[in-house]
Amino acid sequence: MDFYTLAFIFTTFPPEVSGSSQYNWERVQWLAQQGIYRVVVLTPDFQNPSALPSVPSDLCERLIIEGYPSKPWLPYELNYVPTIAAERQISERLAYYKPDIITLVDIERAFLFSTWQFPGKRYAKENQIPYVTEYQTDYYNFAGSYPAWGFLRDIFIRPLTNYLYRQFDTTLVPSKLVNSNLKKIGIKNSHFVPFFGIDISLYSPQRRNRKYLEMWLSDEEKDNKVLLFLGRLSLEKRVDLLIEAFASLKSRQGKYSLIIAGDGPAAAVNKLKSLADSICNIYFIGFIHGEEKANLLASCDIFCNPSPHETFGRTVVEAMASGIPVVTVNSGAVSEYTIDNVNSYLVSHDDVEGFANTIEKALCADNTEIINRALEDANQLSSKQGCENLNQYYQHLLN
Repeated sequence: MDFYTLAFIFTTFPPEVSGSSQYNWERVQWLAQQGIYRVVVLTPDFQNPSALPSVPSDLCERLIIEGYPSKPWLPYELNYVPTIAAERQISERLAYYKPDIITLVDIERAFLFSTWQFPGKRYAKENQIPYVTEYQTDYYNFAGSYPAWGFLRDIFIRPLTNYLYRQFDTTLVPSKLVNSNLKKIGIKNSHFVPFFGIDISLYSPQRRNRKYLEMWLSDEEKDNKVLLFLGRLSLEKRVDLLIEAFASLKSRQGKYSLIIAGDGPAAAVNKLKSLADSICNIYFIGFIHGEEKANLLASCDIFCNPSPHETFGRTVVEAMASGIPVVTVNSGAVSEYTIDNVNSYLVSHDDVEGFANTIEKALCADNTEIINRALEDANQLSSKQGCENLNQYYQHLLN
């Protein structure tokens, strides 16, 4: 046999717009390019199979993408999950492709309000192959951002999380901090592998051009310092904290503008827009992609990340690679590669005035050394490096 077959059962994959989705697409291509794997991707059909990404012609024999019947996920209807009937189809395709490893990503979505089963588990058990999952989304800590769920976190979410992840041989975790947190809540099969990363080739300080911002800023704002948030708009991302910090900055008579790029559940977006309604120079621009996103990142003056529970922090790395200073909360996996006043500026979680003061400090500073160090460090967080780490672990399992 001249190759191994890796089967990925995703709920997070293009055309969904998220950092995890983009990484999943990048890594299956990288793995297929190595010449030692056939990579089979089973992913939501998003009720529109033509929306799935096309496989590059040079990978058509090594990368197979098939959609399974899906539906919007009840807790977050922008995401799609397998229907109950999809579990049978997934089992049939696994029996056809005969994988050597099965990786099911985002078990919460694949089980809760979707299949109510563990797709691939029966095949893995019957054929004695590794059944692997990954902890990509920190639902346990996210719950603290929602009043009702914060109260129920240890009563309901903790035991449920333990039950879900006990079904697997291994839970891969992309950061040491998250791995430690999982051990504390009782998940004993977690294993640290820094598999996350980004394709940094798209991002560069050379893209900086103020003209890219003209479609959003008024003529009166041409000399303003432009702050940027980019990501999913949901309560756990704490964009409300950034808006409040921006209001504090505006009260100091500074000339500032804030661009908020991304989207999310209507209730969360409307709440943020209502909070920003009385503050001038805040712009909600929706999702942006590709070169437009890279141009925006390089052309703003500072990137602000108020989210405290990232399992990687993809947009933080993208900003570092784009050559703009980053102000981020000193929390979550982001704290493992950001160093205060060395490659970024760090601020305590939930500190509005501290966030505003740090942004002001960064905008007034000579950031040359911080930017140069951030550019170097971003290279260590590339998707290529993450995939190489993942490949080493797969080889360990297979051998």
